[in-house]
Amino acid sequence: MHTFRIATTALLCLAASSTGTSATAQTAYPTLDREPACTTLMPTSAGGPRPSNPDVVVLRFLGVANYELAYRDNVILLDAGIDTLSWWESSGVTPEMMTKDVDAILLGHAHGEHLWDAPYIAEKTGALVVADPIAMRWVRGTGRVDDKKMAAVKGLGGETFRFKGFAVEAVLGHHNIVPGEYMQKDRAAAAAIALEGPLTPEQQAHDRRLGGMVPTTPEERERIIKEGTIAYFFTFENGFTMFYTDSAGPTTDQERKIMQGRPKIDVGFIPYYGGELAPPITMEYIRLFKPDLMLPTHHDGHRNRMLDMPMGPLGLQIRNEFPKTKAIAPLLRAPVCINTVTRELYVGN
Repeated sequence: MHTFRIATTALLCLAASSTGTSATAQTAYPTLDREPACTTLMPTSAGGPRPSNPDVVVLRFLGVANYELAYRDNVILLDAGIDTLSWWESSGVTPEMMTKDVDAILLGHAHGEHLWDAPYIAEKTGALVVADPIAMRWVRGTGRVDDKKMAAVKGLGGETFRFKGFAVEAVLGHHNIVPGEYMQKDRAAAAAIALEGPLTPEQQAHDRRLGGMVPTTPEERERIIKEGTIAYFFTFENGFTMFYTDSAGPTTDQERKIMQGRPKIDVGFIPYYGGELAPPITMEYIRLFKPDLMLPTHHDGHRNRMLDMPMGPLGLQIRNEFPKTKAIAPLLRAPVCINTVTRELYVGN
């Protein structure tokens, strides 16, 4: 069983692996703390370097549930809501910057902050866009993405996309269900304690534009909950595994099915959203997937709008029940670098 080790200034000599690069070959590459892609805050999509070591995957949090994955010749965006509402913390990148190098965009569901920049980025890069039928209806309606570059999925099995070094299977997920009354109280509390003043007219206009960018019908909004939320399971050729989902609903039959015969996974992008309601749902995912490394999605709070989602209570629950699981909430754009063969982990600032 593999476990993660914190990278030091020199890679340890490990036994040769039949499914990955040998220990001898590993020494030909820089250690993770010297890997160019691991020493910059610039996403590969925005012109930053790809990892030089073919066994290293670099993950970057870009706000809400947006992550970038760079591995070998592949650059994948997990969700594509790069532009930010005025009450968000800026990620430091813009949609215009994120058009240098993108091969695929995997979308979780049809809420604006998860996909509003997907058509623009796909148009500029030629990236494949994968999404549920509701999100794909909107993507197609923008007229920016070639039909051959759009793949609508339902996550019911057999929808697999192959990239250099790994495959991705779409898996039906479930959107979070947070009572409206609870969210109203949460937002009122956030506004009450905010030290900054109200948004300017310009900021309000900007937010109205983004907020209305991805319209859905009442029927579609209902279907998003059980039919229109897609998770993604990554299987690397060397046996490394990852799971990504962008909404904190209960686990589904399809998610349980994808884990049949698997004792655990290496990395879980696990949802954590909904204040005090969140830890039980997140722990449901932790118990199912048992990730060696947990990276949260949809966890960042915002001034005047939502209270921060403290990772402390969740981290304690994970440590108490799964002491070998590392739960890390990386800073925006900070590189999370993993050698998928040796399982060494390095987190930049």
